[in-house]
Amino acid sequence: MKNEPLFKFVAIAGLAGVVLSFAGAAPAGAAGPTGREVTRTGTYTTSRGGSGTASSVTTRSRGVVNRQGSWTNAAGGTGKWQSQATWDKSTATASMTGSATRPDGAKTSWQATATRTAPGVLTEKGTITTPGGRQETFTATRTRLAPGSWEKQEVITTADGKTIKRTVDTLVANGKVTRSVTITLPGGATVTRNASFTQGVSPLPSPSPTS
Repeated sequence: MKNEPLFKFVAIAGLAGVVLSFAGAAPAGAAGPTGREVTRTGTYTTSRGGSGTASSVTTRSRGVVNRQGSWTNAAGGTGKWQSQATWDKSTATASMTGSATRPDGAKTSWQATATRTAPGVLTEKGTITTPGGRQETFTATRTRLAPGSWEKQEVITTADGKTIKRTVDTLVANGKVTRSVTITLPGGATVTRNASFTQGVSPLPSPSPTS
């Protein structure tokens, strides 16, 4: 499918953001007693001539992260994605699920686990269900290079045994987020996507007192 590589960019973006939320990508101290909300709005471009806008809202509270986002391409088509995750502090492991729906209605879903294997290092593994119902698997290692800076190396194995490699570099600093993604397809061709976002972080409101 012509726009499948871009779809993979978006589908896994929910997973990447969830892991970064667990890892504290947002400024320290920004969370209130009940958690925090992170909003992002920005633009993206791809090496295949694609471009558009994107936005997301992430809420984190007591080890639970929920994310919802959307993107609109240059032709005006809008896609949506969402993800949920729970962090188990005792095992340093996160369980995650999510889905993305492309502007043409095709839907991809995924489930995964992420484990903190060393300070600043997270390993991930999971499965992806494509719009056609086929199963893909992926493994990844995410490394914290510096405060707010992460690099992710990922390998996706398709249902017919082919491999797709992804490198994702993310930088969060001074209310700005930049992300660069390079995908190497089974035949060796590469596709890139660059995105830039403005980020806002605010504490979640405290629950109203009960009588």
